[in-house]
Amino acid sequence: MTMDPYDNKPDLRTTPESPRRSMWGAWIAVIAVILVGAFIWSQMGNSPTDPATTSSTTPPPATSEPATPSPAPATPGAPPAGSPAPATPSTGGNTQP
Repeated sequence: MTMDPYDNKPDLRTTPESPRRSMWGAWIAVIAVILVGAFIWSQMGNSPTDPATTSSTTPPPATSEPATPSPAPATPGAPPAGSPAPATPSTGGNTQP
């Protein structure tokens, strides 16, 4: 369109407004951040761990009781005298059945 200096009707068009979005997503994000921060803050307020209850690499103190000897390993028993050794089956020179 061209500008007409003799046209006395002004341009009455308004700019379109963008539809308002719901802000519930932002509120959920804010609440989640606050909850995580509160949990971390509550955990930081606890007393530190007691070093006496943690594991150590130092050996335990020696006791006055002697250590019990470990049992000797078991020896295999002899096979019964009445059972002969299994026989090798005869294949007739063939290695495949």
